[in-house]
Amino acid sequence: MQSSTSRSLAVADRRTLVLGAGTAVAVAVPLTLALTDRHLAGASAALTLSTAAGALAVSALAIQPLLARRARMALIATIALLGVVALGALRTRLPIGAPTWRVAHAYLAVVTIALGIGHAVLTDGALDDAGTVVLLGLGAVGLLGVPAAHVARTRRAAGRQALPRARATSDSSSAR
Repeated sequence: MQSSTSRSLAVADRRTLVLGAGTAVAVAVPLTLALTDRHLAGASAALTLSTAAGALAVSALAIQPLLARRARMALIATIALLGVVALGALRTRLPIGAPTWRVAHAYLAVVTIALGIGHAVLTDGALDDAGTVVLLGLGAVGLLGVPAAHVARTRRAAGRQALPRARATSDSSSAR
């Protein structure tokens, strides 16, 4: 006769096995479908790599509800970071205006920083007391940098608009 402890361990082992198999399927199926599609015939390495990354991102989102809160934060922060990098690398090639690009880039940067900090703080034993203070300080600098850049850009643009008006006014007064 099995004790209740050994039965609960057996149930936990089966649950882990089922979750592991489900995760493997959730990763393997989209990846296999994406990489065996005919659109990749003769494709460049960059297209193949980006297709694989997209398939893995879909898989990560599919298993996301099974993850702990800090793992979800890390996953979403990583996806947002990939978005920041992609927007930065493709800035001139994307069919969007500069203001739209800035908003999307800044939003994803803030999401990356905030969730990265949350993940690090929630991870038990990852930081000591001084490490936590340094992390929070750097995170605050990063988060405050986004609106500071916006204010600086707005002031520069306002100064550039005022400069031609001032020149036009001085040119018209000197012509008299």
